[in-house]
Amino acid sequence: MTERPSIVCAGYMPLDVIRTSRGILSRQAGGTAANVAAILAFFGWRSVLAGRSGDDPAGDSLLTDLSDAGVDVGQIRCAPQTLTPRLVHDVRPDGHFFNYRCPDCLSSFPSSRPLTLGDAASCAVAHPAPGVFFFDRANPGTVYLAEHYAGQGSVIVFEPSVPANAALLGRAAAVAHVIKHSDDRSVGGLDDLHVSPRPGQLRIVTHGAEGLELRVGASRRRRYPAIATLAVDTGGAGDWTTAGFLAKAARRGQLARGELDDALRFGQALAAVSCAAIGSRGLMRLTRDSVMRRARAVLADGGLASKPRIPDPSPLIRVHGACPSCLMPLRDVAQRDEPVTPTSEPAFQS
Repeated sequence: MTERPSIVCAGYMPLDVIRTSRGILSRQAGGTAANVAAILAFFGWRSVLAGRSGDDPAGDSLLTDLSDAGVDVGQIRCAPQTLTPRLVHDVRPDGHFFNYRCPDCLSSFPSSRPLTLGDAASCAVAHPAPGVFFFDRANPGTVYLAEHYAGQGSVIVFEPSVPANAALLGRAAAVAHVIKHSDDRSVGGLDDLHVSPRPGQLRIVTHGAEGLELRVGASRRRRYPAIATLAVDTGGAGDWTTAGFLAKAARRGQLARGELDDALRFGQALAAVSCAAIGSRGLMRLTRDSVMRRARAVLADGGLASKPRIPDPSPLIRVHGACPSCLMPLRDVAQRDEPVTPTSEPAFQS
C-alpha cells in the first residue's frame, strides 16, 4: 500500500463563530493553519495540528471539530485556566466581516498564543519527518519546527499574514521552499526584508479577484487569472487554494516541479467552489468525491456554473454559563452603548 501523504501545521487556530442574517450558523476550528490541516485531512492526508488552545468550552469545541475532520490534535496543548482565542465571521450580502468582540455578549476575545519551543520540540519528536510542514506565524516555536523539518527533507510552506520579528521572519523566509502571501505588501512584514527568492524557491502572490502569480526563484512571474465563481462567502478561499496546491504538488513529500501549473489551477478551482458555501470549510459538508467532481467541472467549464447544495450544519450545543454565540463565560456586565464595529475582510484571495 502507498503511504498516505503527511503534513504538520502550526500557527493561527481560533474558534470561528459563523454568523449570517439568520443568526449563528456554526462554530468550528478556524485560522489558516487549522483550515489547511482540516482540508488536507479531508483529502486523505495524515494531518497534524500543533498549537495552544484554552481549557474551556470553546477549546473543547475546537478540538472536537478538528478530530471530527480527521486531524490529529495530539500536539495541541490546552493551557489550564486560559480562554481559547475566537473570531466572529459575519457573512452578509455586502461581504465578509470579522469581529474580535462578540456582538451578543460584548466580550473581547483572547489573543492567539504562539507555539512554545517546548511544545515544538515535543512535536518534532512525535512527528519526526512529515512530507510537508506548513506555518502561518513566525515565532520561535514555528521557526524551530521549520528549520528542523527542513533538515529532515520536508517541504516547508510559509504563509505569513501578520507582521513578525524581523529576525524570525528572515529565518522563516530563508528556510521555506514555498512562500504564499497577498499583494498587500504590509501583510506579514515581508516587504521589509528585501530578500530575493533563492534559487528554486516558490513565491505565490495572490491578487484577490485578479488571481495570483507564481515566481520560481528569479524567473519571470507567471499569472493565473481567478476562476469565475458564484460568490456567497469568500472566507477561507485562500486556504482551499493552498491545500489544493499542496494536495497536487507535494503529495509525494517533495515538490513536483512539473505539476505546479496544474496544482495551482486545482487550488483555484477548489477556492471557486468554496466561495459558493458559507463558512471557510462549509464545503466539507459534502463528500470528498463530490468536491473533486465539482472542482474538475470548474476547470473544464472555466468557472462555477451552479451553487452546490450544502447540507445544514449540526445544531449548536448550548453550554450552561457560556454565551450561546461565542462560548465566552457569562458575567454580570453593564450594558454598553458603544457599537461593535466589524472589520471587513481583504479582497478575495485565490
